[in-house]
Amino acid sequence: MQKKILTVWMLCAVGYAQAQERQFVIDSENLPVVTLMDVIAEGLEKNYSILLARNSEQESSNNATYGNAGMLPSVTLNGTVTPSIANSNMHYFADQNRPDQNRTGAKSSNMNVNVALNWTVFDGLSMFANYNRLKELEKMGEENLRAEIQLTVSSIINAYFDIVSQQQQIAALQHILTISRQRMYSANDLFQGGKVSKVDLLSAQVDYNADTASYIQQVGELRNAKIRLNKLLTRDIIADFAASDSIVIDQTLNYGKIHDKAVAENPDVTLLRMSVNVSSFQLKAIQGERYPQVRLTSSYTMTDQKNGTGMIETQKSQTFNYGVTASVPLFNGLNISRRIKNAQLEKEAADLRYEEIQKEIEAKVATAFSAYDVNRKLAAFEADNLKLAAENLDISIQRYKFGAISAIELRDVQRSYINSTNRMIVAVFNAKVAETALKLLTGEVMKL
Repeated sequence: MQKKILTVWMLCAVGYAQAQERQFVIDSENLPVVTLMDVIAEGLEKNYSILLARNSEQESSNNATYGNAGMLPSVTLNGTVTPSIANSNMHYFADQNRPDQNRTGAKSSNMNVNVALNWTVFDGLSMFANYNRLKELEKMGEENLRAEIQLTVSSIINAYFDIVSQQQQIAALQHILTISRQRMYSANDLFQGGKVSKVDLLSAQVDYNADTASYIQQVGELRNAKIRLNKLLTRDIIADFAASDSIVIDQTLNYGKIHDKAVAENPDVTLLRMSVNVSSFQLKAIQGERYPQVRLTSSYTMTDQKNGTGMIETQKSQTFNYGVTASVPLFNGLNISRRIKNAQLEKEAADLRYEEIQKEIEAKVATAFSAYDVNRKLAAFEADNLKLAAENLDISIQRYKFGAISAIELRDVQRSYINSTNRMIVAVFNAKVAETALKLLTGEVMKL
């Protein structure tokens, strides 16, 4: 009876694990297959961070105009129509020999149209400094968009290859699960024949259950990795798919070239270099306020007045005037001096931030390259080691079938194989993450 109960329990456990495994295989076969280029294209189109950066870039581009810099004239059209209704009683002096005028409900109107032009032609060159500052801000918007695109693409690459590595780990666990299942069947047959003890059967069942739990847990990790990628792509969070690409490490990266390119062309370095230029133009614009300002003014006014009472019935006039206005700032509470000092401090701060980011980029390059170099070598080493572990596992399975080794020894070989597989997968993934980080630091992540 004990043997039958153990057999039934074992078959239930095996059935559950096989059902989970078959369901995962069936689901995987029916899933849409996506490549790295597919998800990058989708991310570039829909990612929220990129869309927001595009809006900011467009805004800075809209601001970079001559008019916003104060270089163009302003023309204003004003029009006024004033109708009125009046009651009047006019009595003249006797010597004027005029009859009295009495009006009730007399209608009058006054129409005035004015076109005015105001054009600053000289302001100490502040307008030119402002225009250069706006153009630099426009470039910063473009660079910021490019940086945001590269950052998003690097995140998508890492998330995609995380899925690839999770799929590889599941494939390795499926292989181990198959071996543990065969071992449990063999242990049950031997137990039923009275050739091994109950401890051997229970040990095989415990190991199989442990492998099943690891497999189920890994399936959950894969699902979470897909959720992270779906979030980046702003698609349905639980959308399922399969990643088709394999992880290939670029073996040609050179530290010296990466270092020089990152210090010169890193997006953060470029943005801070532009920020230094913006501070310089801002300082020049404020310094220009110390110089005289010259404005051209002109206006045209047309008046049409109709009176229902009074001395004049109608009156029309057209007036054109023009002139030059010059203003010289003599004293304004030392505010210009204060603003110049603050602008100089802002420029010094921008220079310091620029120097600081260069050192920071150098440190990031050194750290990322170290991780890349170590994991690249580890991946190559573990790939060779995995071949040995796989061969050792195949030989051990055959020896176990013939009773040449014990179940415990086979289990040790299984553990060695899965550990070697995991180390290789992790090393390859970490090397790819470090490679992506290096390409991001040099602004070349799109080349991946």
